[in-house]
Amino acid sequence: MRTVPAASAALCVRCPARPPSAAAWPAVVVAIGAVGALGALATPAGADNATRPSPVVAEAAVAPPAAAPLSKKQAYLEAKKLASGGAPAARLPRVGAPPTKVLSLFNTWTHEWIALDPAGDPAPSLVGRFLRCHFTNEPTEMDRRLARTLLAAARHFAAPRIHIVSGYRHPKYNLMLRKKGHEVARDSQHTHGHAVDFYVPGVSTKALHAWATAQGMGGVGLYVASGFVHMDTGPIRFWGGQ
Repeated sequence: MRTVPAASAALCVRCPARPPSAAAWPAVVVAIGAVGALGALATPAGADNATRPSPVVAEAAVAPPAAAPLSKKQAYLEAKKLASGGAPAARLPRVGAPPTKVLSLFNTWTHEWIALDPAGDPAPSLVGRFLRCHFTNEPTEMDRRLARTLLAAARHFAAPRIHIVSGYRHPKYNLMLRKKGHEVARDSQHTHGHAVDFYVPGVSTKALHAWATAQGMGGVGLYVASGFVHMDTGPIRFWGGQ
């Protein structure tokens, strides 16, 4: 006869000599379930099953409980708390307000555009890069009065855009144009970043020339055949060309 260990003897359930009746089956099932649970607790620590966590327990330990969605009041309080912490709130455009007007400058050589505030003062680096010499691709520091004059022309004629014909001109490129017979001065104001040639779409060249002359800023050249006006910040003088 095999000797039963004390731990196992405490968990044994004496089987009846006869099969239990139908009424007694639930009690037998409960007793067997209790034995199984106690057996699991009595399993030695080194057993294989003891090192494997229950799949249900492992899943519950890894997956955090889902956070309940915030109510409208909670979302409002959270947003208010963030705003009070010093984070600047983004300013949204007012519904129904007209968009801010901008002036678009178009470079006819590089085919580049920039948008400017007609009432602002653009950064010199931006203007210098936009009006760079298209032949050498080199920018220079342009006289700030030129950009202000372009903005003033746009405001005067209520124009949404201005087309640039020439801005900065590298001395080497200026010399090459002279050798080819173009109408450029030997020491052109363009080579110093002090001149700009432009026209305003929808405005006649003569009307633009009359406005430019009235500014009294510097030199003004009228090029009717080419359809643009020259303005610079040098000495006041006037001339005409092709």
